[in-house]
Amino acid sequence: KRMKYVYSALFAFTLMSGVFGQEKHKYLETNVGLSYISDYWEVAPGFSFLYGRQTFVSETSFWDVQYGLAAPTIATMKVGRGFKNSRTGRTVSGGLRIWPAHLYLQLGFPNPRCSNEVSKRMKKRLERRGSDRTDLLCGEWNFSLEAGLGQAEGELSFISFGSIAIATVSHRWYFE
Repeated sequence: KRMKYVYSALFAFTLMSGVFGQEKHKYLETNVGLSYISDYWEVAPGFSFLYGRQTFVSETSFWDVQYGLAAPTIATMKVGRGFKNSRTGRTVSGGLRIWPAHLYLQLGFPNPRCSNEVSKRMKKRLERRGSDRTDLLCGEWNFSLEAGLGQAEGELSFISFGSIAIATVSHRWYFE
């Protein structure tokens, strides 16, 4: 019962913080990963298809919220705070996966084709199509490590869906 209040407060705080953000980036993300579920090195695969939004509160600092369909948990949601290196475009973020409950650390690496500079060859190809660099579908690769409560007894193990740790690889596509 107490955890419901904690989750509700965190969720409300995250939604309200987005109201004050300067810039918002919406995205779709596909994700595959492995979950460590016991002391005997039992590993279970998982995947998800997510909708997300990064809300920048400064040039380099952002809130990240994502939710969607997942297997085997049916649904998933993550809320976190992150920082973007304005020179390289790389990101680092951390936060809470609400279901199944885990703390996470995530590293993001932008696609090289989406950098501000494109090669001369790519520029010519885009111009022949009547396009420019802004018409490229940009995204980033993400790698995440997460820690859950799978070894805990009772309800605490349940809120992590029995998972002790998760490692994931995902790709994000940004859209306007």
